[in-house]
Amino acid sequence: MSRTEVQAPPETDKTAASEAPPPGRPGARLYALDALRVVAALSVLIFHFTGVDAATKANWGVNPKELFPWLFPVTSYGSYGVQLFFIISGFVICLSAWDRTPGQFVRARFLRLFPAYWFSIVVAFVVWRGLPDGERTAPSISDSLTNVTMFQVPLSARHLVGAYWTLWVELTFYLIFLVVLWKGLDYVRVSVFCWLWLLSSVLVQQDQDIPLLGIFAQPLNTALFVSGIAMYLMYRFGPDLKLWGLLGASWLVMQSDLVQHADQLRHDRGMDRDPYIALALVTVFYLLVLAVALRRLEWVGWKWLATAGALVYPLYLLHEELGWAMIRVLYGHVGAWATLGITTAVLLLLAWLVHRFVERPSQKWLRATLEKESRKRAATADG
Repeated sequence: MSRTEVQAPPETDKTAASEAPPPGRPGARLYALDALRVVAALSVLIFHFTGVDAATKANWGVNPKELFPWLFPVTSYGSYGVQLFFIISGFVICLSAWDRTPGQFVRARFLRLFPAYWFSIVVAFVVWRGLPDGERTAPSISDSLTNVTMFQVPLSARHLVGAYWTLWVELTFYLIFLVVLWKGLDYVRVSVFCWLWLLSSVLVQQDQDIPLLGIFAQPLNTALFVSGIAMYLMYRFGPDLKLWGLLGASWLVMQSDLVQHADQLRHDRGMDRDPYIALALVTVFYLLVLAVALRRLEWVGWKWLATAGALVYPLYLLHEELGWAMIRVLYGHVGAWATLGITTAVLLLLAWLVHRFVERPSQKWLRATLEKESRKRAATADG
């Protein structure tokens, strides 16, 4: 979840130049990616509020299948917006890391992720303590503090917000991407990295005694990230047979894990989703991002999409626990559809406020402070 502006292709070394196609022309801001990120965020939001009968019954007081009988069969697939996020993340993180040092990449990711995340932790803590859900126990103080690190998964702490689980997946992607970034990014190095990472995600299925591979090379998520990287390479250098092969391999690994494993985990929650409909949906996501990579959506240029795209991250962080708390308060007074509309509108407004008055100022202050300290250390070293 980061900027979507493309820089001019860098000079490549002789090996990359001899094996890679000529770099494509630089592009302007990719508004189509902003649009896809908005679609992904709203689909996850509407899924949580109307598409999970077992989880949302406690908040509405009635199964959403009864409240939204024609909407539920559609929004129950909204969770696959997360898969769209991961594809886009592979594309955009590769884009934003190009021509950057590992230190610059880490700093950029820190500034992008943590200010809004820390604010959402405060909001979630207040919601849990001030607007309690009688059917669930609030996370402990220790778990709440552990969430500040964003490492609650390896530290076995409970998420303050269920949607935080995707942030750990993103973090593992960034950590492993540092391996290739350490030597600098070029066509050959990145494509070889993708093949090795994808292969590792397949082999780990046969050997469960390598815990690190299980963390850093989950087949479904790896395939999605790799597909995004492959499509970015197409965007930057132009498509070729090797990249089509990489993209096809990522799709094959994705479909295998999605059909065989992913939906079985949610079958007991009453959603009863057809894995092949889910596969068709994720395949459409592949095609949409591919259209961006092949420059078929450059006609999408509405300026407001940049603003909408900037709201995606704070909206994603805030919507779940805060949204459910609003639903519990409003539903008995204004009815189901009004509650859904008001809750969504308020969350969008709050996302804008967080972006405007929390995220941007804190990023600016942190960036200036880090740069000042860096210059001070450099001056001390020179002296």
